[in-house]
Amino acid sequence: MRRLPTPRTSVTAAICGLFAVLVAPTANAAPPPAPTPTAGPAQARALVASIGADRTGGAFYDAAGRFVVAVTDEAAARTVRAQGGTAQVVDHSTADLNAVRTALDQRIADTDPIPNTAWGIDPSTNQVTVSVFDGVSAADRKRLTDLVAAYGDKARVEELPGEIKETAYESLGGIGIVAPYGPTPCTLGFNVRDSSGKKYFLTAGHCASTDDERFWHREAGGIYLGKRTEWWDFGEIDKDYAVIEYLNDDVAAYGAVRAAGATFEITGSRYPDDGEAVKRAGAVSSDLVGQVINPSVTFTFPSGKVMKNMIETSHCALPGDSGGPLWAGTDALGIASGTNTPANASCNSAQNQYRTFFQPVHWVLARYGLSAF
Repeated sequence: MRRLPTPRTSVTAAICGLFAVLVAPTANAAPPPAPTPTAGPAQARALVASIGADRTGGAFYDAAGRFVVAVTDEAAARTVRAQGGTAQVVDHSTADLNAVRTALDQRIADTDPIPNTAWGIDPSTNQVTVSVFDGVSAADRKRLTDLVAAYGDKARVEELPGEIKETAYESLGGIGIVAPYGPTPCTLGFNVRDSSGKKYFLTAGHCASTDDERFWHREAGGIYLGKRTEWWDFGEIDKDYAVIEYLNDDVAAYGAVRAAGATFEITGSRYPDDGEAVKRAGAVSSDLVGQVINPSVTFTFPSGKVMKNMIETSHCALPGDSGGPLWAGTDALGIASGTNTPANASCNSAQNQYRTFFQPVHWVLARYGLSAF
């Protein structure tokens, strides 16, 4: 996980700064500040696409909050700067790093999955980051690290505590929801609708994967909400989502998320950006301070079930928050799927050793012609 630099102050620094002011020639004016980049995230992503995966390494927010385009040569950097963007020259292209990730998928996830592992491209470090959580055997750890070592500085391994668990009892989100005949309370992710205005809501696919988990009620008051549609998946295509159709006319579904006593309006959806600040909410707890660690990651549950193209964040999560929403500003980003947070952990934004994984919302909405209000 990237950490923001900590400002340092000291008496020595203050004295040195004062001395520098006293002795500096008055004729030498301070250099003008660097121009503020004019390219926003959307324009920067368009630049990445136009330059191509062979000469770019993705885009990310740096520690100063700038949206940076990683490129592999100075000519590409000049193109980015000419368009008002911030460029950083890196060693490895997205195409090179995708080849590493694909190899890990093919040689491990698709053939002999290792539970409690995750990997994906991290544009901010220009590497494939491979996370190894608790519960990985010594033999599997060696198998994975030996494979990673073959790719040199294109990939790195990080050790993180806890196991990745399905968040039916463990992640954060909006209001609590229950299937009266099912075993697991979960969290409502986002309310969505189709082109005719028909309303649905999203939650995790593993919350609604059995016949006993078709009908859903609001946990508070037991108010009937609706029924699972045929639009759901848990693992068959490496996804974790369920779409529930509202069937109770007495229920008013709004395009908003409620967390920590506040209401956050949701007006659209998109894919996340590496390094951006994000919020997460759940029926059990909410963590409103977090960061996208990896916008597209492959991870494996202890059961051996593999999830691909998921979002990894620095949030913690607790039991009962599966399906809960991940968002930034007014944009819906993800649905809580798994976490390494222990069930008895204190979940707050001061912790950075936990990871929570989310199904991208935008993919689900695009697949079924839905929109997030």
